[in-house]
Amino acid sequence: MARGLLGLTVDELSAELGSRTRAIELLKWLWAQPWDRAELPDTVPGVSHRVWRPFARTHGLTPLAVRSRQQSPDGTLKYALGVAGGEVEAVRIPAKGRSTVCVSSQVGCTRRCAFCATKELGYAKSLTAEQIVAQVHLARAESPADFPVRNVVFMGMGEPMDNLDEVLRAVQVLTQGPTPQLRAESVTVSTSGVVPGMRRFLAESKASLALSLNATTDEVRDRLMPHNRTWNIGSLLDVLREAAARWPRRDTFVEYVLFEGVNDTDADADRLVTFFKDLPARINLIPYNPYPGTGLRTPPTERINAFHDRVVRQGQLCLVRWPRGREIAAACGQLVLAQNAQGFSPAPSAT
Repeated sequence: MARGLLGLTVDELSAELGSRTRAIELLKWLWAQPWDRAELPDTVPGVSHRVWRPFARTHGLTPLAVRSRQQSPDGTLKYALGVAGGEVEAVRIPAKGRSTVCVSSQVGCTRRCAFCATKELGYAKSLTAEQIVAQVHLARAESPADFPVRNVVFMGMGEPMDNLDEVLRAVQVLTQGPTPQLRAESVTVSTSGVVPGMRRFLAESKASLALSLNATTDEVRDRLMPHNRTWNIGSLLDVLREAAARWPRRDTFVEYVLFEGVNDTDADADRLVTFFKDLPARINLIPYNPYPGTGLRTPPTERINAFHDRVVRQGQLCLVRWPRGREIAAACGQLVLAQNAQGFSPAPSAT
């Protein structure tokens, strides 16, 4: 089956249309369209109809069924989206003069992280590049003019390194000209720590990498993220050291979700600083956004601030990323779980 239009690179379009100028005109037209256009037209400005019509017969659009939209008082908008093979989530998060879109890369997830609602959905399939890009197209089309989409983060459902071919293609499409032409550094791909995928991603893409660490000892990380038994903290740090030696100006983001009484001690803060003392890393502390049944709790604000201050006093770049959209179940997987409870079918577990 031919790839959908949203998943094609400008070089591929140039080859199929016989002209880079036609490819550029097509991209300009495509990204100006409403997200819910169901069919391609008979003609497109700037593209010869003799070339366009056979192309359009083999390359369609990528439909997304918006099952629900939920908006929190802070402006965060979360979508539950139907795709071929199941449901995923996307989130648009407004900030000063811009928006960030959080996208999913899989229906469900192959990982079993103790704190993540997505694990309850099992794993159904990996998304295609065009299904990933379509999430951005939707959010971009609905963004207010004063909050244009400037950033994309692969922090929704799924482990991007388990779907790396399609993720890399999606990043290429999102960063290509003439549009959407996001800066490579403004696209961030998050991983729970898949060493082979991290190495390949760093070698093949200029986009930003975010490592979801969440513990400073293997004992704790084994409990929170069971695949740590395959790629432990030491192996993850080795990858980052290798990357720092090859690309010393390339920052890595480290996500550290804080759980009360689990990973929020002063000793954890000190170990975290030790890990990244000589690495170009920026640490994002994320107070846990809980869902029922995990037994995990969010630390008190005073403990979060104390942890942050202890890290910063030792010279480490560190910010607290206070949760957005708690009112609308904006943590990964929560909205699809809620939709399933209201009658939608959950993603089947892989067998």
